[in-house]
Amino acid sequence: MSITEEDWRTAHAEIGELVVLYTVLDHQLNHIVMGIARVAESPMVEAVIATLDPRQKIEILKARADHMQQADWKKGLKTHADRLERVARVRNMACHVPLVANEAKGILEFAPAAAVKLMKSMTIVSREDYSVERQPVGRVKEAIELGQKAFGGGQYLISKLMESSKASGSKS
Repeated sequence: MSITEEDWRTAHAEIGELVVLYTVLDHQLNHIVMGIARVAESPMVEAVIATLDPRQKIEILKARADHMQQADWKKGLKTHADRLERVARVRNMACHVPLVANEAKGILEFAPAAAVKLMKSMTIVSREDYSVERQPVGRVKEAIELGQKAFGGGQYLISKLMESSKASGSKS
């Protein structure tokens, strides 16, 4: 089975969709972090939080979840953090690892070229017998679906954080 120009177009379109989706998830994560950190309302708060690396924001989310007493909040925050990490892993691969054609299998794959990534993905049996693990482009579509779930879960978290904030604000 031969790889066509359409296969390349589709792969690049899916990679673009994943990148845009992850940007939206990162923006959404800013609001979740603001909500769980209970920072004061200020025009610059989101700008400051947005400067943090998404991995740091995910770590803040997980650390805050560890201190939650309510099991449903703890589970929701940890699930969201896990989804974001999984989407980020595929997004980083799609953005930083070359996409190559595997004519033998008839598919497009991400093939590591950087020495460190190449060594991590290599299985060596002997000097002549080794293999390099490649990731199929289909992982991008899976990550998009997971990212869409993460987006829905994030919107739910934001709505619950807003309700919680209003409830605690009316009690004071």
